[in-house]
Amino acid sequence: MNKHRQRILSILKYTILILFLIACLYPLLWLIINSFKTQDELFLNTWGLPQVWTLENYKHAVIDGKIGIYFGNSILVSVISVLGTIVLSVMASYGVTRLRWKLSNLTLGIFLLGLMIPAYGSVIPLYSIFNKAGILNTYIAVIIPHITFALPTAIFILSGFFIAVPRELEEAAIIDGCSLIQAFRKVVTPVVVPGIVTITVISFINIWNDLLFSQIFLTDKAKMPLPIGLTEFKGIYATDYVGMIAAIVITVIPVIIVYVILHDKIIDGMIAGAVKG
Repeated sequence: MNKHRQRILSILKYTILILFLIACLYPLLWLIINSFKTQDELFLNTWGLPQVWTLENYKHAVIDGKIGIYFGNSILVSVISVLGTIVLSVMASYGVTRLRWKLSNLTLGIFLLGLMIPAYGSVIPLYSIFNKAGILNTYIAVIIPHITFALPTAIFILSGFFIAVPRELEEAAIIDGCSLIQAFRKVVTPVVVPGIVTITVISFINIWNDLLFSQIFLTDKAKMPLPIGLTEFKGIYATDYVGMIAAIVITVIPVIIVYVILHDKIIDGMIAGAVKG
């Protein structure tokens, strides 16, 4: 009886998992399939396979839609922002969790207050500051807020990893002749690599998909990222849906590649964070 019940529960569990997998993958598969259709076929045969598979939509997206330019801008902004987030969050997390000083807990609390500040609430003051500083319509005006709003989450995640590292490892390295910086770089940092990978992926996805800051702080189309570029397929009287779908597929490719390459480290980081937290 118990075996029969376990078998039923196992079948039910895998059925739910398969349905969940289909629900997650189907929108992406639908986009990929429809990116090869013509505009007319998209409306006449929305759910079926294309009668003729064509790459014209991708050519149109890259050449006429200038997706290549937007793609390059997104890569530039995302990479610089993620690198800045990693460097600053690693140093800040190490400083407030590993170094013994009176205001470390207060400083960590101040960093974490950033989690409660909505990005939309900062747009007007940031616009005023950037306007006075003369950096509006530059990549810096987008990179600074990206790093700023990514830091609280990154520090929150990394602090848990740094706290869990035994102090004996660091002390042993210092006794063996390492300086504090060498112990940080060669002993402590390698232990928290799963956490660094986790914040890298989270920050990259959030920055890659961001529309707000680019729309507010940039006016030059040559500097716009991909989310803004997708809106160029919408005209006053008509929308190039198949071109937009092809551009969306191009947009999600980097996110998929990053996840496929780093998914093992992400899972390790999530598991370690759950155990340590």
